[in-house]
Amino acid sequence: MSRADLKVHAPWQPVFAQPPYTPDPAAIATIKSNAQDVTVLLIMATWCPDSKRELPRYFAIMDAAGVADSTLTMVGVDRTKKDSEGLTDKWAITRVPTFVFLRKGQEIGRVIERIPAGSTLEAEIAKVFGGK
Repeated sequence: MSRADLKVHAPWQPVFAQPPYTPDPAAIATIKSNAQDVTVLLIMATWCPDSKRELPRYFAIMDAAGVADSTLTMVGVDRTKKDSEGLTDKWAITRVPTFVFLRKGQEIGRVIERIPAGSTLEAEIAKVFGGK
């Protein structure tokens, strides 16, 4: 699955038609300076309201940080939160969306479903990328 796939998926077209998200520049700077060798496994669901909220933000954040879509592996799950490749079992995924951040194949952190009150997706990603 890709960003382009989501943009043409009818239920997601209104999501991408909304005004673009503007991420915090300080968090973007942290992400940008620590993005080398990081890949992302994203487990999401097209039916999930949390995925619909967070994915456009994620794309805006990574675009602002200059992180290419090629660093992302996006996997859609059904309502049982399972995928055909067994990745949800391998990575112990129980909620969607779950962003698993990897450096050289090793998990360095993850952001799961709802962002803590008072934080932002980019702040949580910056914590993972910055090692905090």
